[in-house]
Amino acid sequence: MRRTFHLLLILSLCSLAHAFDAARALEIAKKLGSDEFEGRRSGHPGGMKAEQYIENYCKEIGLAPGNKESYFQDVPMLVHKEVSASLSIANSELGKIAFHHGLDFTVCTHSGSGYVQGEVVLVGHGIVAPEKGRDDYQGMDVKGKVIVILRGQPTSNYSLEAEDTRGAALKIAKERGASAVMWHSGAFPVNGAAIAEEHYHAELPLIYIGDRALQVLLENTGKSLKTYKTAIDLAPMPIRTGKQVSLAVRTKELKNRHGRNVIGIVYGSDPVMRNELIVVGAHLDHVGENANGVIYNGADDDASGSGLIAELARSVVEGEPLKRTVVFIWFTGEEDGLIGSTHFVGNATLPFGNIAAMMNFDMVGQGDGGCDISNLDLFGDFGWDYADSLHHAASPIETYASSGDGSSDYAPFVEQGAPGIAFWSSGSHPFYHQLTDDGPWLNEESFASVGKQAEALLRHVGNTQFVPAARSDSLRLISRQSITVDVDGFFVDAVGTVKASRDLTCAWLPHDAKTPMIDLINRCASLHEYCDAHQVASKGLKSAAEAHGNLKRGVFLAIPERGLTGRSARDVATLTKMGLSVVHLTPGDQAVKLGMSDQVFDALESAGAFAMIPLDYNTAPRVQSWGSRAIVTASLKQFAELDSSFRASLMSSQALLMLDVLSTPDSAQIEAIRPGRQRLVHLNFGESYEDLRETEQKASMTTLMQAGFSRDDLFCLFNGNLRRYLGRE
Repeated sequence: MRRTFHLLLILSLCSLAHAFDAARALEIAKKLGSDEFEGRRSGHPGGMKAEQYIENYCKEIGLAPGNKESYFQDVPMLVHKEVSASLSIANSELGKIAFHHGLDFTVCTHSGSGYVQGEVVLVGHGIVAPEKGRDDYQGMDVKGKVIVILRGQPTSNYSLEAEDTRGAALKIAKERGASAVMWHSGAFPVNGAAIAEEHYHAELPLIYIGDRALQVLLENTGKSLKTYKTAIDLAPMPIRTGKQVSLAVRTKELKNRHGRNVIGIVYGSDPVMRNELIVVGAHLDHVGENANGVIYNGADDDASGSGLIAELARSVVEGEPLKRTVVFIWFTGEEDGLIGSTHFVGNATLPFGNIAAMMNFDMVGQGDGGCDISNLDLFGDFGWDYADSLHHAASPIETYASSGDGSSDYAPFVEQGAPGIAFWSSGSHPFYHQLTDDGPWLNEESFASVGKQAEALLRHVGNTQFVPAARSDSLRLISRQSITVDVDGFFVDAVGTVKASRDLTCAWLPHDAKTPMIDLINRCASLHEYCDAHQVASKGLKSAAEAHGNLKRGVFLAIPERGLTGRSARDVATLTKMGLSVVHLTPGDQAVKLGMSDQVFDALESAGAFAMIPLDYNTAPRVQSWGSRAIVTASLKQFAELDSSFRASLMSSQALLMLDVLSTPDSAQIEAIRPGRQRLVHLNFGESYEDLRETEQKASMTTLMQAGFSRDDLFCLFNGNLRRYLGRE
């Protein structure tokens, strides 16, 4: 027994010696985030030096080369050097104002060169999508003008994700003859906002401006920075400022330059599972130095991630062997638009279809010492169970469901069917793309928290049998991001038992209007007590959706309209305070007889309750009455059988159309929802058995894609439209 104890103690000490060491990760991050590497810009001397440093490190700790005999994978890309830049306004009431490069404005990566003098026109968010009811230009002539675009999306019933990109806005600006484009996104302009190569124009200057410059431009327009932002959220408002600017930008394209991904491998120990790969990645690059020679070191973004995976690699090499193979990649060109990761996905040095998971680390060195993890839902049941274990840990970890897009190197993997998990350190990252993002402001606590969770998940995935998504089955990941509303749900009993489900589940109060109020109140209280004890959200439909977004369970209290018959407005207000958030309106001929009073309607409206409205001849007036709180429920088949003008009126309303898919959509059903792809239309699978749902969703998605629906359309229909509806104030 004593020998066994000593052996276990020795093994434990050895394991601790090989474990992730936050101090080592911090040391590497500080090294990479120092002036020595000149901001690590891809294709520049500092970036190449950083790549060489990581190659030497891979050799030192014993990683095998990841591209045949080489650790490098060349990545073709556009490379520019910033030479000079200046910005001034000639006719402010305060006279001529010259702005400071780096403080008041920055130059976009891959800006064109040119000297421009001209009037400034503000064009809101720069969105032109008349089919979605938005045109920020409103016919304003901007030919030869310098335009200002405020980043962000206005409030809309439509998804405007595709329009809210620099590329989309720039395409419109060029088509309309703008002489230069200035973006605004915050108090201080970010440095290194990149323009994709397909949108590059050699003679079009592109910059970011901060609050100071925008405030001067708004002089004598009748708008302050705050009131202009508020106005354009509600409606387009282009403004001719009358301000004359002088803008000069000079950049130089560096020919025959490229970036390099650095790839190292630890092969798995299991003769079968070693063929499956776990990619562990971070981007090595940052944005280099500006024309004044000011270095942007990017210590948090993302020397921190590069240092963390370097230390994680050492712990894997020296620790207990994993069954699956682990591929460590330090990506180039992330700051240029995910160039390195996109290139790897399209030109993988190992079989892409064998990737079981991708774990990405971006900005893990600052904050409050905690760890956040996103996209575990892409693992399906495996990921939800793992997230649940994190929520119940002694120090709970915040988790987030996949949002359907991605701004870091996991995104290209997800798009092609490999589950991409994102790690970052929780709390504030105040120096994002600022010259103050330096090594001294990194903290060891954040590295320790993220590193500990990363190592645990890596070893769990590395040794556990589960069915990963593969390149040939990328729709599986969209299915795993879908949201199902279980309207049938369960009846709230006297002890508050909750149905076990990952759906947004309806908890029904008794339908009988004669049920005593005290009984309803006690049932609500019992439900909340149970939910609080089991970390289930139960405060309303919005609360349940927010919980689902954090990979937690959520239920919402509902009652049929007939259950409110004869109840006072005061009683109904009490129920809403107890969490009642949804009323299912009475269908058909009974609607008038069992309809609620005006006072009850007012009580529900003041509490922000939603109405589930059946599809019948009463639907239109009810939608008008309930407005943005209306949820029209029907099957997709029923919806497709409606008159086209009635369908169009519903889709142009503020109501959510929640359509249950009972079978793979036919051509009539596809055409019925085509106009609503990125509107408030949600395809629901509440009538499907949970164990068959993924298969049925994939079959429907395949049919929709064959009919010309995009990946973004699918995400909107199965997830994003519902979230946008519930996210409105």
